[in-house]
Amino acid sequence: MNVAMRETQPSVTTTAEAPVTWHVDEVSWIPLTGLFINKSGYKTITDTTYTGNAYSIELTSVGPGGFSPTHVEPHAHLFYVLSGHGEVTVGDEINEVRAGSVSPISAGVPHSFRNLGDSTLEMLVVYHPPRVRDKPETTQLRATVHAIRYEAQRVVSVELRPQPGSAFPEFDAGAHIDLHLPNEMIRSYSLCNSAEDKDRYVIGVLNVEESRGGSRYVHEQLRVGARIEISRPRNNFPLHEEAVHTVLIAGGVGITPILSMARRLCALGRSVELLYCARSRREAAFVDEIEALGLEVKWHFNDEHGERVGLMQFLATRRRDAHFYACGPTPMLDDFERHCSELGIAHVHLERFVARDAPAETKKRYRVELSRSRRSLEVAPGTTLLQTLLDAGVDVQHGCTQGLCGACKTRVLSGEPDHRDSVLSASERESNAVMTVCVSGCKGESLVLDL
Repeated sequence: MNVAMRETQPSVTTTAEAPVTWHVDEVSWIPLTGLFINKSGYKTITDTTYTGNAYSIELTSVGPGGFSPTHVEPHAHLFYVLSGHGEVTVGDEINEVRAGSVSPISAGVPHSFRNLGDSTLEMLVVYHPPRVRDKPETTQLRATVHAIRYEAQRVVSVELRPQPGSAFPEFDAGAHIDLHLPNEMIRSYSLCNSAEDKDRYVIGVLNVEESRGGSRYVHEQLRVGARIEISRPRNNFPLHEEAVHTVLIAGGVGITPILSMARRLCALGRSVELLYCARSRREAAFVDEIEALGLEVKWHFNDEHGERVGLMQFLATRRRDAHFYACGPTPMLDDFERHCSELGIAHVHLERFVARDAPAETKKRYRVELSRSRRSLEVAPGTTLLQTLLDAGVDVQHGCTQGLCGACKTRVLSGEPDHRDSVLSASERESNAVMTVCVSGCKGESLVLDL
């Protein structure tokens, strides 16, 4: 961002009795032009080295009609308006502000700001002494591609190892990780190895015919020895290890989380069986590893046994107090949910690889209030909530951007979300206490989020 200003510096006065106060000259102040926005789009300076540790700089923005509630800061600070038209209230004084306006605020003085224009109000916020914000715990780990193995037609497994001197976090059967690929894509893949493994993660990747670029990159460009970033394991598909009996159902590459579950239950000596469906034997991955477990398996290959498995009959002949798990293509999972409901099966668990609903690109404007950061943003028609948050410099963890991985689950303090994800449970959706901000939106006029 290029901002033309004349260079001068504010002086700072402090005593033991009085709070720190800004004294700003009438001439506009230049706050280290160009250092406050980095190429990733996050608009916060956390390193105060450039300022001699005298002050910290942040960039805040709010859309048309947006505002911040009246609040008090323990730091002296000032607002420097970069663009837009608004008003800043400091104590009882209200001033209209435009590009170039400076609003000094002493520590402990109530203040707020409001956008009065039709474009974004964008302001630098400069704190003295520096304001140090807690950095969110990173979910990313450094990994090395240790091996890539052919597992079936269009399916490879990728074995990941931690960097020397480090270790991967433990995981439970059913967990997945996000791959942050060098082509800047983020894709989620289930872990298929044993949860007992302490030094590796293994995923299975199908080269999807209609790939958006993730699986194609893994198959065509990812190489042994490559170093990539991955997320910590998350589990939206947990295994109930104490079940009296477990029925596992996999379709195609949906075998990946199911295989990890089968390994765990066999290691515990639990009662378990597997139904594995694939188009053909050539497209069935991990067959040798499944057979080595010694569990009861029913195989269904479309080219040998017919296009659709008799899922209703299969489910109807299993004990009702068992726990049923399914992962695979959308038609199979839709049938699984419907049949389980018709049969009155109580313990039903599934995980989808493809989003069931389209992202909620809003058709009407709505407001989102950020409780912790005391900001108000407007989500405009044709945009998503996640993109609005990121554009405003809000550091939101996210992964798949399809409502599948759960990385962006956020607490809802008020309002009714328009749930479009495929990861929240029915009870989570009904409670409206949490939402996935990547694909979900708002049914009403506003939302209040714990951000």
